[in-house]
Amino acid sequence: MTHLPDGPSKDNPYASELLVNRLMTEGSDKETCHFELSLKASGMAYEPGDSLGVLPVNCPEVVSDLLQAVGLSGEESIFLGEEPHVLKNALSDRLACTVLSKIQIKKFNELAQSDQLAALLKIENKESLIDYMWGRELIDLFLEFPQDGFEAQALVGLLRTMPPRLYSIASSLKAHPDEVHLTVAVVRYEGHGRKRKGVCSTYLAERVGESIPCYLHRNKNFKLPENPDTPIIMVGPGTGIAPFRAFVEERRVTAATGKNWLFFGDRSASTDYLYGQEWEAYLKDDTIHELDLAWSRDQAEKVYVQHKMTERGSELWKWLQDGAVFYVCGDASRMAKDVDKALRDIASKKGGMAEDEAAGWVKALQKEKRYLKDVY
Repeated sequence: MTHLPDGPSKDNPYASELLVNRLMTEGSDKETCHFELSLKASGMAYEPGDSLGVLPVNCPEVVSDLLQAVGLSGEESIFLGEEPHVLKNALSDRLACTVLSKIQIKKFNELAQSDQLAALLKIENKESLIDYMWGRELIDLFLEFPQDGFEAQALVGLLRTMPPRLYSIASSLKAHPDEVHLTVAVVRYEGHGRKRKGVCSTYLAERVGESIPCYLHRNKNFKLPENPDTPIIMVGPGTGIAPFRAFVEERRVTAATGKNWLFFGDRSASTDYLYGQEWEAYLKDDTIHELDLAWSRDQAEKVYVQHKMTERGSELWKWLQDGAVFYVCGDASRMAKDVDKALRDIASKKGGMAEDEAAGWVKALQKEKRYLKDVY
């Protein structure tokens, strides 16, 4: 494997120009965008499977609304560690303003002394606390439990440092020199009477031609096989498709001879077929050898990628017996678990294994690095 030089980092990001911001889900109730960013003169070199770290800033309206709710002007002087800052600048660039956690509620209530919040914080009311936090942000505490004379430094004490967001890279550097592409679901929703926005997804979606601070995040555990003859099976519904676009582009440009099988799923073929024209073209020129699509809302019964895996169980089992590497990318809480179960079921039915044997076979695949996950 080639050595990749060190470059920009989280503490010293590269200011990348956002070249392309394209909505891919016209007519859908999901907003998923394709972004292309410039790496020109950055010295940044990535491999398929890596991620891009983006350092967002908070939306100006979010900052001004929070300041108004707390009763501060934003011109107050505060400290982050030992560094002096102006409050509104710190809220914009340095601090996460839109989350709400149990520890924040606890700290807030040390000053607010609300009986309602005190009750929610009791261990026996854990589920009620989770329900309360769902869809709420820090600003909601100040709106629901107004405070007089809340100090600027006390507000800072409720906030954590703005974390970077990691996005799976959706391009091959060999196919797109000096560029990096992302596939991002833009988060916008209403909750408790207020419009809410995902910090980083809307930060990207509302900019083009501007500079985006970013850096590379290596993922050594989610790579293409070193042997280009090895077949690969990719399961990536929704934005989980991102690294597989990079994988297929890389295998195409390097003329890898291993077969490629893609499982993709989303809501509707007419509005949510991310990179659909590319996949269909790759299918025609034999870059992709198998393509299975699952649409959850195009028929009465919901169809997901794990259902398509089960339908193709015999062929999938043969590919795995022939040495294929199996990849899954996307939601960890549901999809990845369902895919894992489908894989065990296929091993049980097609391999004639007992349940515990099938589970052991899947674990062996993982140990051999032939079952790789990039889940979140």
